[in-house]
Amino acid sequence: MLLVWGLPAKGISMKTSIVATFAALLLISGASLAQEKASSPTSDYATSASAKPLLVVGQVSNDRKILMTDIDSEWSVSNPEALQGHAGRRVMVKCYVDTERNKIQILSVKKAENEATYSARSTDSAFRR
Repeated sequence: MLLVWGLPAKGISMKTSIVATFAALLLISGASLAQEKASSPTSDYATSASAKPLLVVGQVSNDRKILMTDIDSEWSVSNPEALQGHAGRRVMVKCYVDTERNKIQILSVKKAENEATYSARSTDSAFRR
């Protein structure tokens, strides 16, 4: 006695088993297609380099169209309105990087923290002798 999805083979007609097999195949392929579309990146920048946004630190030009990094590389900014109020300042941006076109699409902007500053007090133990 052959079992198909827990039903005996005698009680199932050939037509019903073909329809059930076709429906299962359609369901599996539809689920895999939906999963594939959900995992694909939506941005053109994400597909050209990496799907993960990167942190880049640099100085914004006065017209907000270029970000000059610490290693003297210039990145063209595709959405300069995101840098509103940061012209001429040093910032840390979270962005998608397109290395082929040398462009970045900015997701968020933060003021870059300056290097550590040191201070000492004359009453510190280092000055006592």
